[in-house]
Amino acid sequence: MDRFENIGRPANMVWPHKHNFYEILWLEKGPSMHTIDQHSFELSLDSIFFIAPGQIHELEKAEELRGYSIMFTAQFLALGDRPPDMPAQLSFMENTYENPALSLPLKERDGLLASLNMLHAETGRTDRSVNIIRHLLLAFLFQVKRMVAEVPAFRQDNLQVMTVKKFKKLVENHFKQETRLSFFAEALFMTPAHLNEVVKAITGKTAGETIRERLLLEAKRMLIHGHLTVGQIAAELGFADFSYFSRQFKKQEGMSPATFRKMKID
Repeated sequence: MDRFENIGRPANMVWPHKHNFYEILWLEKGPSMHTIDQHSFELSLDSIFFIAPGQIHELEKAEELRGYSIMFTAQFLALGDRPPDMPAQLSFMENTYENPALSLPLKERDGLLASLNMLHAETGRTDRSVNIIRHLLLAFLFQVKRMVAEVPAFRQDNLQVMTVKKFKKLVENHFKQETRLSFFAEALFMTPAHLNEVVKAITGKTAGETIRERLLLEAKRMLIHGHLTVGQIAAELGFADFSYFSRQFKKQEGMSPATFRKMKID
C-alpha cells in the first residue's frame, strides 16, 4: 500500500497491464479515464475503484494521480485465523468485472478514510506487523462491504463471472476430496477445456491452478495455525505420498513445508 505520488509510474511497467492480485484505488485527484478490459470509466474524486486478478487495465497519466493504491492477494487475507468462508463474505470484490467503481457517500467517507490512514501508517512502520496489516485491511474491506449493501450500484454478473463464482464455491466445498478437473467440469455441465477457458478469461489462471492454489492455501493455514505434523497434513489434504506433497509445496513456495512452518511461527 502507498500513495500514488510516492509510487510514481515505474519506467519498466508496460501499460496496459494485468496482475495476479487485487488492487483498490482511492482517488483524491487524478486523470479522467480508467480503462479496464477495453471498457473505459470516467474517474470521479472520492470514489473507490476495484481491479480483480487477471483484468487488464490502464490509467491515463498515472503520474498525476493523488490518492491511495492498496494491493493484496486473496491468500494474504485467508492466511489469518479466520472462518473458512471469510473470502466468500467479501465476494463483492469479484463483481468488478461489471462495475468497478463505488462512489463514497459523505456519511461514510470520514470513517473509511480513518481506517485507510491507519492501514497506511502501519505499512509505513519499520516494525510493521503483518497481522495488524491484515486485520486493518479486513476492517476496511468489511466497511466497504457494508456500503455496497447500502448502495446497490453493482449490476448482475455476466454468465462467465457467475460460472467462475460457482466453480470457486465447488472448489471450496470439495478441494480436500476432489482435485480432478473433470469432477468440477461435470458439476457445472461443461467440458474441462471449456471450464479452463472460462476461468482463465476471468481470473487469469486456469481452473487447475485455482484448485492447486486452494490446496496450497489450506496447507499453509494448517502449518501456521495447526499442530499436525507435515505428514499428517499431507494425508488430511488427500496426498497419499508425503514426499510428493513436499515436492509440490516446495515447487510453489520455494521451501519445504517444515521450513515454511518454522519461518512463520518463529
